[in-house]
Amino acid sequence: MGRQRRWGVWWRRFGQIVFYVVAGVLTVAIAALLVASLIDLGQPRVWGTFTQMGCEDRPRAGCRPFGTWISDDGAIIEQHVYLNGWTDSTGRTRAGFQPTALLGDNVVNVPVLTGGMPVLLSIMLVWWTAVVLRRAASWGDIVLPRSRWLGGRGGPARRQGALGIRGSFRRQHRRALERGMIKDE
Repeated sequence: MGRQRRWGVWWRRFGQIVFYVVAGVLTVAIAALLVASLIDLGQPRVWGTFTQMGCEDRPRAGCRPFGTWISDDGAIIEQHVYLNGWTDSTGRTRAGFQPTALLGDNVVNVPVLTGGMPVLLSIMLVWWTAVVLRRAASWGDIVLPRSRWLGGRGGPARRQGALGIRGSFRRQHRRALERGMIKDE
């Protein structure tokens, strides 16, 4: 029985190490995408009109609009670009194009979504970091401060009762009876 328990502990620890490696790679990837999207914010943006020519099916549902984008001055014409956003009933919308972008040089964005990628990736990075830290704390590899936000009790620690039992006097009395510390009369 001892050998099985040792193997179980070994496999559990191996799984934790694999999780840490995958989590580290994923954290670096999200951070790299965040840096690239922040760099893209500084790239020049040219405004124009997107005209939808068709829609590619997405794996989960709906479709991804593609079409032609023409700059306002007519100097730049991009064929078969994707639209992040939506069109009106005529299939046209105003959109911004970044020819020197690191991420998505074949994608145009509606004005509302032009700066959305850094915000989304920042939220995702904070969330993922919290998930990894909570998992590491649950395995006992790190110690996190206890707070209501992290799932703890929050506030000052509650004092134990006179018999070393937390809770109300009734609960303390009941537990003391169970433990045989006092006798019921």
